[in-house]
Amino acid sequence: MKDHTFIPVPENKKTAFDYRTVILNRIKEVPEVPMFSFTENENGQKREVFPDAFLHTIDNLGRWFSKQGCKRSHIAILGDNSYEWILTMFAVIMSDNVLVTLDKGLELPSLDFIVKKSRSSVLFYSKVFAEKAEALAKAYDLVLYRLEDIEKYAAQGESLPDTGAIETDPDAPAILMYTSGTTGEPKGVMLSQRNTVGNIHYAAMNTDFTGNSVYLLPLNHIYGLGSALLITIISNNTVTVNSNMRYMMSDIQAAKPDILFIVPLFVQTLYAGFRRFLKAKGVDAMIDTMIEENRQKGNVSDEEKREMFADVLAFFGGRLTRIVSGGAPLDMDSYRGFRDLGITVLNGYGITECSPVLAVNPIDNNIPESVGKVIPSLEIRIEDPDEDGYGEICAKGPTVMLGYFENEEENKKALTDGWFHTGDKGWIDDEDHLYVCGRIKNLIILANGENVSPEEIESMIYQKIKAVGEVVVYDKNSKITAQVFINEDYVRENGIDDPQQTVKDGIYNLNLKLAVYKRINEVEFRDTPFEKTTSKKIKRRM
Repeated sequence: MKDHTFIPVPENKKTAFDYRTVILNRIKEVPEVPMFSFTENENGQKREVFPDAFLHTIDNLGRWFSKQGCKRSHIAILGDNSYEWILTMFAVIMSDNVLVTLDKGLELPSLDFIVKKSRSSVLFYSKVFAEKAEALAKAYDLVLYRLEDIEKYAAQGESLPDTGAIETDPDAPAILMYTSGTTGEPKGVMLSQRNTVGNIHYAAMNTDFTGNSVYLLPLNHIYGLGSALLITIISNNTVTVNSNMRYMMSDIQAAKPDILFIVPLFVQTLYAGFRRFLKAKGVDAMIDTMIEENRQKGNVSDEEKREMFADVLAFFGGRLTRIVSGGAPLDMDSYRGFRDLGITVLNGYGITECSPVLAVNPIDNNIPESVGKVIPSLEIRIEDPDEDGYGEICAKGPTVMLGYFENEEENKKALTDGWFHTGDKGWIDDEDHLYVCGRIKNLIILANGENVSPEEIESMIYQKIKAVGEVVVYDKNSKITAQVFINEDYVRENGIDDPQQTVKDGIYNLNLKLAVYKRINEVEFRDTPFEKTTSKKIKRRM
């Protein structure tokens, strides 16, 4: 265990730091490989976009933006995932403007807050959000454009005089992204092209991200915009854009991805869906027997497993070899389930303020209990470690944000001499793998001075008590309390008559394995799920 590490960038590694170079590299290296594949909403036709055509459209939009008087303007996007969203994003940044990402799941008051704080002057919106867009435009005198018309605007730009590529500063603010506000008021994170593009190059030095993917994450979040989108483009592969989660499995089965970038909830959802698929086909017992035989042999390679289970792996398209998971603790049952099929789940860790990746597990040294190996270019230190070596994770390097937009008070709290304080508690092992124990703000400080991480206990509850659907552990009158929402699907599928007693029995058994000061004293039950952010994180402050 150590409290500091720095991973230098290998001298032989070339890195792009701006979006234009990313596309130019694609044109030079694999012009024949589509950058994007998607189904057009209007006619249901499949469409592919190649890198040269993509750049041509962006340059046309750059001239169109200039014609509208947009120069270093703050331009917001409110819409569903779509190729048009992606095209607009690239065009805004590459025309020397600032992208403001709006979360489509937010209600009007929250959107109002962000539009006002971000000083947005232009809003692109999907037609389904027209009512919200018009309300925002009226309140803040925004210029409105429909995302569905973005290629029409590009056609208008093509008729304008060609003034050449618009120069941009890779170190200037390019993206303004507001934090989800799980523990407080949202803050506007300023990121540059160097931050986001560099981060993906550095992360790719840790593990193999190559292969086609299906885009499933929200574009307005940095994990989706950066890790899931840019990394597939930089890896010279094709992104299939999923515009509606109802079609997630059909898109996966049609696109046959090699790799998926998802959050742990989706990892669980995919694996649970696969188990239902096996049961419906009547082959679940046979597959389980084969898995158990492989475990006993102990030397069956991932390639052999995937060949052995090829027929049923068609559920995931048939070519899936890796899943990258980030944003929350990894469910170990799902991890082991995928591993038994020859599919590797790589746990990672990131935060918006760090563009986002801080660590990700290498395939050849995968420790799922960790959040991965620290990526090159980053210096990580553990501040004020306790007697167990756990302290606040702090990061320094070229992928750390430029700062919070017009919020000096929060900048002073978060940034000290270039060090960003993540607010997460963790430790580093001797091989530079990072471990996260929970949020410092959530720590329960007992009267005897002991510190208890609620996330640590919550993770144990999720692992050991499957009748728990959602749980928050907190301090109630100096007692460690667990508030639980029952996993109704699990209870129904397993014929449990008294789910509350099942949970209480599970808590009792868990307490026997916990240190006395960590034991849960009370269990509360709720009738509705916890309120969450649109990235499915529980709002603990509620």
